Amino acid sequence: MHLDQVDVADRDGSGLRSHGPDSLNVWLGWAIGVRWRETCERNLRLHLAPLVDVPLRELSANRVREWHAAALRGKGGRTSISQSYRFLRMVMNTAVREGIIARNPCQIPGAGTVRLAERPVATPAQVVALVDAINPRYRTAVLVAAWCGLRRGEIAGLRISDVDLTEHTITVRKARVEPLHAPGQAFDKNPKSEAGKRTIIIPPHVVPLVRLHLEQYAGTDRLFVSRDGTPLRGNTLYQAFVRARKKVGLDDLTFHDLWHTGQTLAAQTGATLADLMKRLGHSSMAAARRYLHAVDGRDREIARALSELAAHGDVARPDTSRCGAKCT
Repeated sequence: MHLDQVDVADRDGSGLRSHGPDSLNVWLGWAIGVRWRETCERNLRLHLAPLVDVPLRELSANRVREWHAAALRGKGGRTSISQSYRFLRMVMNTAVREGIIARNPCQIPGAGTVRLAERPVATPAQVVALVDAINPRYRTAVLVAAWCGLRRGEIAGLRISDVDLTEHTITVRKARVEPLHAPGQAFDKNPKSEAGKRTIIIPPHVVPLVRLHLEQYAGTDRLFVSRDGTPLRGNTLYQAFVRARKKVGLDDLTFHDLWHTGQTLAAQTGATLADLMKRLGHSSMAAARRYLHAVDGRDREIARALSELAAHGDVARPDTSRCGAKCT
């Protein structure tokens, strides 16, 4: 049984059934989403080639460590090597469940984790500058990303029916996926988890622009469309954004950084971990915590605000005039 012959949808008496070089595609399509599948296929070619012809039963912990060390010495990026390791670990976990091997040989602490550099956060003024610089057709997309915390695929997947201007909400039900190997075959899919399906309150200052977009640029069904009325392609939006960021001197800012900006600004308003999880669309607390850490420095500001509340009689506080030095 080789790494490129794994198909967890089929098995015989000895475990997973071996099919051939193309069977990994079958397994990937069955087990994971399209974009992660494409990533795994690429990493299989770039990083996991030394292990492809090795039977799964012969992949020892030592052999995995040797492969990982050699990969780190090579020219590959740390992120893609980490992705490769996670994919290998996922395959081996399946082999354990199916009884092919007794223990997963992927036992390198931290090998599947990459510490990414802090991404830039746009200021409200910079968001305004981007909105002014971008093609008017995409202004609302920038605002929805920065102030409502939607990803590019979620924005492209929005329908007119997902917007409620009476309640000032946007509901995420689908995300637009564009396969790298077939960009013309985009499709809508459900979010990765139920938490991804969420309703978000639109900040009041964004509502007028959303209303204007509905009147001038929305399609008959979709909220964001291209000039010819077809569903908006993510690359079209991104290229418009690239031109706008160049005009305002924000060359290092990516469209995804607008989403990051939205979560950081929400944390700065005092949003709780649960609040951020809801806006992020995550079922895990880990992603939301990264935005809370950005406002750790506000503790002194919070303490000062608490004293101001006490000074104005807004909260219960001891009356030191009655007890003199005993209260100090």
